[in-house]
Amino acid sequence: MKKALHSLVLGLAVVGFIAPSVSLAQTGNDLVDTRFPELSRYLNTAQVLQAAVFDEIVASNNSSDSMIGKGLLREALIELSQASYSHYHTASDHLAMLGPFRVFESRATPGLQAMIRREYSAQESEEVLEANGSIPPLAVEVLKRGREFATKLVEIYLDDNLVDKHSAVEATLAEYLSDDAHSVPAQPKASELLSEHDYAYSFRVGFPQLSGLTWASQWLQLATLEVAMISKNQSELESGIENVIALYEEKIAPAHGGLMALPTDIPTMPVIAPYLYGFHPGAAYVLDNIAALKVVIGDILVHPDVPDRGRAIEQMVAKYTDKTTDLEDETDYLLFVLRGGIFNQGGPALGGMAESERNRSRAVTGEQHISNYPMR
Repeated sequence: MKKALHSLVLGLAVVGFIAPSVSLAQTGNDLVDTRFPELSRYLNTAQVLQAAVFDEIVASNNSSDSMIGKGLLREALIELSQASYSHYHTASDHLAMLGPFRVFESRATPGLQAMIRREYSAQESEEVLEANGSIPPLAVEVLKRGREFATKLVEIYLDDNLVDKHSAVEATLAEYLSDDAHSVPAQPKASELLSEHDYAYSFRVGFPQLSGLTWASQWLQLATLEVAMISKNQSELESGIENVIALYEEKIAPAHGGLMALPTDIPTMPVIAPYLYGFHPGAAYVLDNIAALKVVIGDILVHPDVPDRGRAIEQMVAKYTDKTTDLEDETDYLLFVLRGGIFNQGGPALGGMAESERNRSRAVTGEQHISNYPMR
């Protein structure tokens, strides 16, 4: 695992594919591994993908061939900062999938797509962020703890032997928050931390395909939780998970040579998993805060003019783990995350979306109110 992930990614790109291994990836939970092995593999690979993307960004920044891309990124960020519609959750037209580092992305993306389909053990997934060396230890621990929390939520809602799931989620949330230094609050952090820090938008604008791949994995996690919660029986659960996997695969590697339909915005609980958000807002805020922190870390790694990346990341991690400052009102947070709509964040958990729902009625889109969903 000490070998740079950048080399692994480029190697996969040359090969073009990876033959499936004999054994399935193991999350460490027999329930998920046995009943939903393909889902287990994709959820396990999400951590590896995040580390590989961070590593690819660092390698691109260190390349002598990146000067043009850096200049284009600076210009794009200046233009974006001067636009009145600048907002992380927005449908504005700066979200083109060809970024300033498009040569680097075109080389790396096939390898990352192949990596997603590879098998990784739970131990490999846990160690990969620390092994690649792109981010400081404090950030590694916060992201690992966030991943463990998300994994426990999935386990709770896939376990039919667990009757009182609500209490189980609350207990898991309390245990997560017990490590104050390595947990984010169960309240929404201020949107300014994401949208107005010194290097904001760099990840999204600089590497739209790489950020989109990580957001597709985030979508899978949230969609899995939503489907697991609202399924009325085993047959509906299995069908729902199968559909979620199919939608995810269509995003990352569409069949018949079609274009990827990657999210262009950060998937959030109120948008992708509104039912779970309604019943477990604290847990939902934790997952959304972790997702935002990953983006901020990506911003710092991408921006060409950060004097001390490690220190800058540690400062932002400290802000995100602070439980008393930079907190946002729930209504303001909902307005923030809903602004860009469902389509940009990957589409609803229960079905695909071929076009944006913005400026279209609920009747046309077929979207339901969350009160119509049964509770599992």
